Amino acid sequence: MCDEPAPRQKIPKDGFGPRGAPDCYYTSRVLNSTFRYSRFVRKLRAEEEEQRKGAENKAKEMKDQQINDFFLRSDRRSLINDVARRVDLCMASYQEDLNKKRDILKDLFAREEEENIRKLVEQAQAGAEAVWQEKKNRLQYLLDKRKKEHEEKYKDTPLSKCVHVLPCIYKMRAKEAQEVQLYQMKEKQARKMAEMEFDKMWHEVAMKEADALTARMEYDAIERFRKDRECKEYSDYQLEQRRIQREKEREMLKQETLRFMSMWEEDKRKEEEDEQMRKEKTIEIAEERKKMIEEKQEMLAKQQAEEKLVSDAWDSLAGQGLADEKAMIELRKRKEKELDECNKKLIELKKQMTEMEAQDDVYRREQAQRSQDVMDRTRCEYLKWSRRTNEEVRQAMKDQIIERQQAKELLKKKMAEENEYYRQLSEQLKQLAEHKKKVDAEAKKQHQRNLLEQMEYNNLLKERARQEELDQIKKYRIATEEYEQEMNKMLCRPFFSEEVHPFMKQMAKRLKMKEKCPCSKSDYCK
Repeated sequence: MCDEPAPRQKIPKDGFGPRGAPDCYYTSRVLNSTFRYSRFVRKLRAEEEEQRKGAENKAKEMKDQQINDFFLRSDRRSLINDVARRVDLCMASYQEDLNKKRDILKDLFAREEEENIRKLVEQAQAGAEAVWQEKKNRLQYLLDKRKKEHEEKYKDTPLSKCVHVLPCIYKMRAKEAQEVQLYQMKEKQARKMAEMEFDKMWHEVAMKEADALTARMEYDAIERFRKDRECKEYSDYQLEQRRIQREKEREMLKQETLRFMSMWEEDKRKEEEDEQMRKEKTIEIAEERKKMIEEKQEMLAKQQAEEKLVSDAWDSLAGQGLADEKAMIELRKRKEKELDECNKKLIELKKQMTEMEAQDDVYRREQAQRSQDVMDRTRCEYLKWSRRTNEEVRQAMKDQIIERQQAKELLKKKMAEENEYYRQLSEQLKQLAEHKKKVDAEAKKQHQRNLLEQMEYNNLLKERARQEELDQIKKYRIATEEYEQEMNKMLCRPFFSEEVHPFMKQMAKRLKMKEKCPCSKSDYCK
């Protein structure tokens, strides 16, 4: 029997390993080639990668925060600039609108002033002049009538020798001079009234401008409220219209379905009616043809009867020629008799005309006498009227002087009231301006307070983020220290044999890790 090979000796177990239990070690490997060490290195690399990513994310977040802050500030500034620009544009638009309305108002007041002046002049002239003009027209009519009669009577007599015309000429000249004086007085009065109305117009324009400014401010506030309300109502109206439109579409779909069904039934019914009408039309055509044949036969019979009647009439007319001649003779005799009677009546009418002309001459003389009496009475009435008119004019001038004094006093009173109104209006405008300044200052302070609060809130958020970052770093340091302590405890355990295994030499010396460079990645594979 040959010798059996010696059994392979077991690898000695020289001591406890890093885990505190017996383990085997291989002399062909160094400490940093074990699986545990590789896992430890991978874990460190993973933690380092997480730290690097955390730092990158933090830097990116800080950069994004800075960009967001920059854009927020830019947006806030642009918003403030836009608001200021819009306010300037609105104020310019309001000023332009106010200027246009001021020009329109001036034109309207100018037209109204012209109309008032014209009406004033017409009213001043319409009262007394209407009666005066009527009497003048009546007098002119009578004078023209009398002038015609005098011209017919005294064609060859010169005016300087005419006793009846000279007093009228003198009176007309005096009347014309009086009318010229009255017209000049009225023209001066109208000019003064026009100047007063013009001054009053400019005063009213200034008042209306102040009222328009106040009304404009109120109108702007009302218009903003109205636009907001209209926007809300329009949104509600759109929603309601959409709902109604959907309901209408459903209803239209139902109606279209019913309509198509009714159209199909109607077409079917029409086809049946057309077929029935074609049959009836064929029957009617046959009956019409039969009637036409019968009518044609009747027409031929009538034509034959008419021809026979015409021939009989011609035979009877031949015997009536002698009777016509006798009738013509009788007609001629009757016409001659009527002509004689007409001549007799014409002679009688001529006699009556001569008698009427004689009576007209007597009537003309009586009419002339009556006209002369009327003219005399008119002359007397005219003299009375002229005296009464002079007295009325004097009284009217006195009343006018009194009215002017009263108008001056009333004007002074109105001017005092208007001055008081202007003073109150200026005080109200000053109060409004002060209130606006106060409101603007309060709004500005509130805006500044809001900005400060926003800045404080942003600083608080930054402080919280920084504090959280410091807490994370602190926790990371504590975890690192705990991990290093645990590793030191594991590496500093006592050995149970005097000899140190080669694998344990490096463990006894402890792991020597390179310090991490803050500007480059660590590499434990070197």
